[in-house]
Amino acid sequence: MSLLKKAVAECFGTMVLVLVACGVAVVGAGANWWVATSLAFGLVIVAMAYSIGNVSGCHINPAVSFAMFLRKKITLKEFLVYVAAQIVGAFVGSLLLALFLRGNFEALGGNEIQAVLMHEGKLDALSYIGAFLVEVVLTFVFVIAILGVTDERYHDGKHAGIVIGLTLALVHLFGLGFTGTSVNPARSLAPAVLQAIAGKTASLEQVWIWILAPLAGAALAVLVYNLLTSNKKEAE
Repeated sequence: MSLLKKAVAECFGTMVLVLVACGVAVVGAGANWWVATSLAFGLVIVAMAYSIGNVSGCHINPAVSFAMFLRKKITLKEFLVYVAAQIVGAFVGSLLLALFLRGNFEALGGNEIQAVLMHEGKLDALSYIGAFLVEVVLTFVFVIAILGVTDERYHDGKHAGIVIGLTLALVHLFGLGFTGTSVNPARSLAPAVLQAIAGKTASLEQVWIWILAPLAGAALAVLVYNLLTSNKKEAE
């Protein structure tokens, strides 16, 4: 499969993720909002995994691509192209969502540190540390599940999309109350930039968390997975 086709697939998949899942997060309300948002992110992954998985692997997340690069499943060139395509797709998805919202750029699903991590309603050092650690742990759980279910040594990958989608829904159920759940730099960057255009800058000011923490969590997942699955015979 050509790299161009893989890039187009990654762009399309990320666009759908941001448009649909962030769209549910933005327009949803009521007691079921939490569950609906979590399911939306998970179900988009399931749909895209069985749509573009055979083309690009359906990373649609720079953290996942980073993990696959560290695992030597993709080259540096592929990693850079994947990330670029994912970012473009995220911006397209955010712009479409803003269009559907009649040009409202103020609420596009950008991540922000939530009240539970604040001290008396204000951000302090522990707020940022807590948000960073939450994102590292959530991304770690998400990526290590991906590594396990896509490891051809143990699985055929037929049910990978379902497992990965359910895992993403799981981490959203926990993380929404802390950070809004990013675990995906592209998914967070695009809404943050576009929301800042409308004057809502909190997500952009905190975007370093939504970029660095998922990458750190992905790297940690690769390290731990390699340690857990390595053995002397394979090392030799």
